[in-house]
Amino acid sequence: MKIRYGAIALAAVSLMMGACSKENPFTPENHGTGQVLKAALDVTASSDNIQITRAADKGYNLDDFIISFIPDGNTTALKSYKYGEMPDVVDLPAGQYTVTASYGSDLSAEWENPYFAGESEAFEVKPMEITSYIEPIECELQNIKVTIEFGADLYSAMDSEAYVEVKVGDNDGLGFYKSERRAGYFKHTDETTLVATFHGTINGATVTETKSYNGVQKGCWYKLTFRLHGGNGSGTGNAIGSVSVDASVDVDDVNGDVSIAEDEPLDDDERPGDGSDPTPPTPPTPPADNDGPQILAVSPGLVFDTPWNVTGDTPCVFKVVSTADGGFEELTCDIVSNSLTPESLEEIGLSSHLDLVTCLRADGQSIESALNGLGFPVMMGGKKEAEFDITSFMVLMAMQYPGERQEFHIHVKDANGVKDAVLILQF
Repeated sequence: MKIRYGAIALAAVSLMMGACSKENPFTPENHGTGQVLKAALDVTASSDNIQITRAADKGYNLDDFIISFIPDGNTTALKSYKYGEMPDVVDLPAGQYTVTASYGSDLSAEWENPYFAGESEAFEVKPMEITSYIEPIECELQNIKVTIEFGADLYSAMDSEAYVEVKVGDNDGLGFYKSERRAGYFKHTDETTLVATFHGTINGATVTETKSYNGVQKGCWYKLTFRLHGGNGSGTGNAIGSVSVDASVDVDDVNGDVSIAEDEPLDDDERPGDGSDPTPPTPPTPPADNDGPQILAVSPGLVFDTPWNVTGDTPCVFKVVSTADGGFEELTCDIVSNSLTPESLEEIGLSSHLDLVTCLRADGQSIESALNGLGFPVMMGGKKEAEFDITSFMVLMAMQYPGERQEFHIHVKDANGVKDAVLILQF
């Protein structure tokens, strides 16, 4: 699925409309130069199963994309900008160009690190002319997304230190513990074998079991599920007695242009090598609060419990995750602000204490509609994941209350525990 960014801003439209009434911007000194309007760029991106919009993009902010103008026959950019810092008009020497757009870094292995990239068709910058249209740039996921799930029987039988180590080729790996809800992103290389190794204790038995999957492709999401296998000890790993694990994989093509069968089983072969036993890996550090709910940053730079210097253009997205079968029992947000007082919030149908499970004020009035308008999740009772996207709200706070500090106290409770965090925005 691909969703288009509305790239033509009002300011750019005004620039185009006003161009007819202004003096010619070209002079004898720059007669060999042409101009490209920022409004000429239209960038699309694979949604990665997350809705993207121009104003509130769930973490993929068009302003953070790197835009590069590359002359024909070159591999390096003549000019590069972050889209949010790009001028409304770019001066370029006349000639043939392509434009590339990219988001993120192509790292060997990292949590929540999608890397998108795309390139326009070639176009010509003509001397003393303005280019107002370029064929849309379609960015696609360039790395490999992996998530791990555990079957209910295995989840209850495995110890808290058990984990699955995932590697693609010879690159660094990531360790997925039983409570890990994040996705791992892996660099796509010429080596296209994904290896997932279970390490842990199951009902007192030490188990090391390796599964591999060949022919992994960039732009795909590999959803690996490990399950408890009770048999005659025929598993391929170093299982003790009759305890071993099986694994299967579902594959989603994020970019939407590769046909892959779902539920294809993982190969049971050990990772290719010389036949010798590999050196046991160093176990990764378990995430904090293994079994309780988690409050996780999504936007780059977002931190909790310490002031975060922001502007109206700063993307602000975070999520809350429950690991309990019953999902959220409590999910609230308390607003602490000198300007967003309880009285002022009541005028717009809110209160300083936001109950995201019932979506009711203390007087029984529903706040669901008002919460939706601010990017807050609603009616979250029993659900396991809630995403807060207050990016559009940041613009209003920056304009109305410059220099002020706004606090959002998040509280979440499920059957596995309680988690609290404070988002402190310093404008």
